[in-house]
Amino acid sequence: MPVSQMWTVATYVLRQKLKGRKRYPLVLMLEPLYRCNLACAGCGKIQYPGHILKRELTPEECFRAVDECGVPTVAIPGGEPLMHPRIDEIVAGLVARKKYVYMCTNALLLKEKLHLFTPSKYLTFSVHMDGEKEHHDLSVCKEGGYEIALEAIREAVKRGFRVTTNTTVFDGVSSKSVRAFFTEMMDAGVEGMMISPGYSYDKAPDQQHFTGRELNQSMFRKILSNRDPRWQFNMSPLFLEFLMGKRNLECTPWGMPAYSIFGWQKPCYLLQDGYADSYQELLDSTEWSHYGYESGNSKCANCMLHSGYEASAVDYTFSFKGVFAAARAMLLSRYRDPEAARQVAAEKPKSSLIQIDAIAPRHTLKGTEVAVGGKLPDGIEQAFDYRGDVTVTLASGERIEGYIFDRESKADPTASTLRIMTKPGEKVAIKYADVAQISFSGRDMADGRSWEAWIRKYAERKAAGEKNIELVPETID
Repeated sequence: MPVSQMWTVATYVLRQKLKGRKRYPLVLMLEPLYRCNLACAGCGKIQYPGHILKRELTPEECFRAVDECGVPTVAIPGGEPLMHPRIDEIVAGLVARKKYVYMCTNALLLKEKLHLFTPSKYLTFSVHMDGEKEHHDLSVCKEGGYEIALEAIREAVKRGFRVTTNTTVFDGVSSKSVRAFFTEMMDAGVEGMMISPGYSYDKAPDQQHFTGRELNQSMFRKILSNRDPRWQFNMSPLFLEFLMGKRNLECTPWGMPAYSIFGWQKPCYLLQDGYADSYQELLDSTEWSHYGYESGNSKCANCMLHSGYEASAVDYTFSFKGVFAAARAMLLSRYRDPEAARQVAAEKPKSSLIQIDAIAPRHTLKGTEVAVGGKLPDGIEQAFDYRGDVTVTLASGERIEGYIFDRESKADPTASTLRIMTKPGEKVAIKYADVAQISFSGRDMADGRSWEAWIRKYAERKAAGEKNIELVPETID
């Protein structure tokens, strides 16, 4: 990481502390679109109706969000940001503002689009690589994806771009394989690596390979102990100690806020519990005590991702004890552990990331209806969690069709509202009291049917000896 970037982040954090701000953003997770050219087994981000996947933020909307929260660093995930037709304008505008930009990409389009960008200390391509070839290809459900991404990494490095990798570790990958992968990435010329355990998106097609907190700590102890001195990580060393179970951190979800076509996501990049129209509203209206491991929220129980905890590590670094802890972690980064080394050496190969017979169609609410009365609040909660369009019939007889992306239930029913993104792209607010009926009218994009078909076809073609299989599940109407 360039000294200028470390200095920028350090002075920014110190300014926040001098101002007495306990909650401040460090990295903006800017999602200009949800559209993607992959449908990975461990990700539920692409599961939206077609009209939502076709929408995207304008450069001006991106700039306003960045200026509003004032972060020094912007990560651009998605979806696949390289599919955005104006992504070069977005990046150029952020670089002009001297923001450190991490373009998160699966790299399938990277090589052909490199000409759109100019090498800069402010721009880094963060390539999603989920381990060695077999594990990566199974994780992203595209055979041959590893070679395409690796070739793009080498070309970007050759042209002078900063390149890092971002790896999600699921159960089913051997520690020995992940360690070998680290060496492969260093040999490819990346400047640093990011790594996190998988987060259990409740609609991710593969639910078999998400791990709990204790298993994560055991796994990362084996992966990150006895490090090869060539390995470089583009992460806080205290966060890596947290993954290994050597340090406790509390989640600070406001540290990496997410902004998308719906607005500011509550409470974080990983959980969708509604949206705010401004960053300040996000800070003021979110019940932060309801989230994080310490809260007891079941959705947060196993989360150890950098989007929740790396900001915590950075914040702690700029404290009296944290300075010494970070210095120690940087100077003594090998973490010699004979027992962990023995466990890695004795490790037997594990099964593939995807169990081709483990994915079954999920129950879908499509075709059901919820009428007014006592069932309405529960029906709206179900509709909010539904990955498909609904049709809302008002008491006036008017019908509004679209995707429910937000709801706010209050003790006073007359103050409760839901918000829907219509197919023309309008955000419409509707009072609970005005709703007569909700019909689950659109296709449920998380019902599992397309995944079941993909897995069956993949197994058949793999058994027949076919190479370079590309069967992306249908996700866009």
